[in-house]
Amino acid sequence: MALTTPATATTPATATTPTAATTPTAATTPAATNVTTPPPTGTGSAPSPAHAPPKEAGALSFFAMQNVRHAIPVAAVRTVVQGVVAPELARAVATHPNAAIATQAALTAWSAGRRILSQRHSEANPTKANAGFTGDITREGNSLSRRAWQAVQTVGIAGGDLAALGLTVASRFQPELVPVAQAAAALQLVSHLQAQVREGLRPLINTVHVGNEHGAPKPADGRNLRSQDVGWSMRGTFGAATAGIDLLAQMAMQHTLGGAPAWQASRGLAVGAGAIAGAANMLTSSVEDHLVETAQAQRMQAADPSHVRHLHWESKNPFKREELERQFERVDARVFNTLVPGMIALGLTQAMRPAMVDAGWHPDRRQSAEAGLHAAVVGLMGGALLALTVAAYQMNDTVRKDNNKKPATPKPPADPGHMV
Repeated sequence: MALTTPATATTPATATTPTAATTPTAATTPAATNVTTPPPTGTGSAPSPAHAPPKEAGALSFFAMQNVRHAIPVAAVRTVVQGVVAPELARAVATHPNAAIATQAALTAWSAGRRILSQRHSEANPTKANAGFTGDITREGNSLSRRAWQAVQTVGIAGGDLAALGLTVASRFQPELVPVAQAAAALQLVSHLQAQVREGLRPLINTVHVGNEHGAPKPADGRNLRSQDVGWSMRGTFGAATAGIDLLAQMAMQHTLGGAPAWQASRGLAVGAGAIAGAANMLTSSVEDHLVETAQAQRMQAADPSHVRHLHWESKNPFKREELERQFERVDARVFNTLVPGMIALGLTQAMRPAMVDAGWHPDRRQSAEAGLHAAVVGLMGGALLALTVAAYQMNDTVRKDNNKKPATPKPPADPGHMV
């Protein structure tokens, strides 16, 4: 999801008043010109007559274009990562455990290094980080909530990485742990690689936007949302949608793979299952963005009604510094939201499976129960954490926007001795 805070509109400079010595006399004063001075409203100015306000997009067209925006960085990337790359690592857990351990250790080290860089990224500009995280510039001096959530993210991501790595190491000595170690290794790889590549490709395509960038006044916080703007109805809607999409995707993948994990199926079937996961991920991301961007429009319209959701085509260079900085807090949030619920669901499934087998459940019934459990965990955690997820995105966007501002170089004052 791209929650980039738009730059504040620039207030036009005040016209220079001529001095008395150069003021024309009444005889030579030309007729007054009709010049409308924009009112100094908030952080912007009146809309320029040269730019008409954007046309508000309907809900269906806006959602459709959000899916177009997510087609490559979400759906296509997830297809490749989950359908091609992750099964190879899972196979290596059983056939080449040393290689698997080395790969997972490298992922864990990379994850720890990125978390350190992410923390430095926000701590280098703590007031902007606080303002972005809370969505309220009046709380830019309070770092407690931001740092507390960053600590939770650090523990959650590190715990997931170490658990996956530890299972692979243990499976060398306890072969019965190989299946769960394979599932954990695949989840770890998908979590990190999907988030990293997704944020790397995200600037290449944008199809929608919120707000009027042509001089309309904006709230002091721009499009940033406060926790109260992400209400429980919004969180419940997202959680229910996420659970429903995940349940259908899990059942479709099980049907495609014949109930086997991807690393035990043919590569063609694994890619097909990866495509299902990619489509589900695309839909979930679009639902999240749709809810968040609708809330952004509602908040911004308190300053000016022209801040609407609209269709907007844009492509940016992903290798510019401003875009490369997306690899910090935004990636951390995405990794946490995939790895932690996935590991919890995996643990619960492994705990339930022996009881279901002992009870004589048919494999189809057992797989449906496991899909429902996974969907429930993902939906509950996705909805409950939505406000914090939005806050983490806003924190990254606010900090990198401020970091990449280029203040104009002030001109040196003229030397009176050289004035004509």
